[in-house]
Amino acid sequence: MQKRVWKTYLASLILLLFFACGPQPAEIKIATYNIYWLDDGISNARQERLQTVMRELNADIIGFQEIQSKSALERILPDNYTIGMLDDPEELQELAIAVREPYEITDFKMVFPEKVHDQAFPRKRDLLQAYVEGYGRRLIILVHHAKSRSGGRDKTNPRREASATMTMRYLTSRVKYDHIVLLGDFNDNPDDRSLNILEYGNPDALPGIDQMPDAFLYNTSESLLDRDHCSYGYHDIYDKIESDIFDPMVPGARAENNKWRDKPHNFARDVKVKAILFDQILVSQNLKDNVHSSGVFTHAEAVKGTRSRIRFSGDEIVYTTRGDFASDHIPVWTILKF
Repeated sequence: MQKRVWKTYLASLILLLFFACGPQPAEIKIATYNIYWLDDGISNARQERLQTVMRELNADIIGFQEIQSKSALERILPDNYTIGMLDDPEELQELAIAVREPYEITDFKMVFPEKVHDQAFPRKRDLLQAYVEGYGRRLIILVHHAKSRSGGRDKTNPRREASATMTMRYLTSRVKYDHIVLLGDFNDNPDDRSLNILEYGNPDALPGIDQMPDAFLYNTSESLLDRDHCSYGYHDIYDKIESDIFDPMVPGARAENNKWRDKPHNFARDVKVKAILFDQILVSQNLKDNVHSSGVFTHAEAVKGTRSRIRFSGDEIVYTTRGDFASDHIPVWTILKF
């Protein structure tokens, strides 16, 4: 009898301690997503596709690129998300972060807002920093959107490498002590020099496949590259897909990117495999052991549909075609397990 009473008491004590301390999540899902020119005028069909992507992605923390307004982002997110965004009415493609309850954004700012940095960080894509807290944990999330390769890869490489170097130096004094997540659309893949600068913490890092383990930031998406998984270019492959999911492997994607590095070429004419892993998630070394898994989003709603077309008129964007596809990118995600 006493033994049974003791077991009941012990079980009650354990439950009491559990509820006193609060539930501790076993894992956090973090994602990054470049949504092609998301504004308030998107079609109902595109909005529904994006709502499906957000629901199926089911992430706790999401970094966004190419968001024109906070209200446009609110339309595609479930109600239990909070958004951090500058929401400048004069800016066409902003960075944003959204976190799901019970996580909260305690502070956010742009890191390099001065115009002198526009060469490395075009317009107001100035590296968004947010402090995210929940369940007794604090993460520093940095959302990045690097200069595109438009105008030629060789001509634009220095701008992406400059932003990587500035970001690396900004983090140098903090990367050992804070839990840092750097994510976004880098417009380079993990083999390119801009990413190697961030992975090694060396502004003189060379391009190419890693010859040693990451020493500064750990690229959780590099394993996806080993399997020729991509994050950009699937729409041109699967726009008429009828199944619910698609195969993320694009044979030759990694080799094609490396083939044309430092070689003059015409992207449209010369590059045969156009899909590439642009979107990535990197974490500080003190989170490396918590990386449980990484992947790309493979629900067909992220890739099928008709493509939108835009043109610029001064500082304004004009949609020449309002398509119903979600985006030309797909989300990339990482799960941290504690």
